[in-house]
Amino acid sequence: MFTPNDQMRLARAYVPFQIFSQRLNPMEGLMKGTIFPELYFPYRRHHK
Repeated sequence: MFTPNDQMRLARAYVPFQIFSQRLNPMEGLMKGTIFPELYFPYRRHHK
């Protein structure tokens, strides 16, 4: 059985810096769920 101790690290995250150049207006951002157009990727269904 594995027992963790205080000496062990659980995880380390690597998050690269992102530069956002544009912003949506507040109402459009509220409708899309983000004010950054670079992060807006709507779900599109694929028909078989």
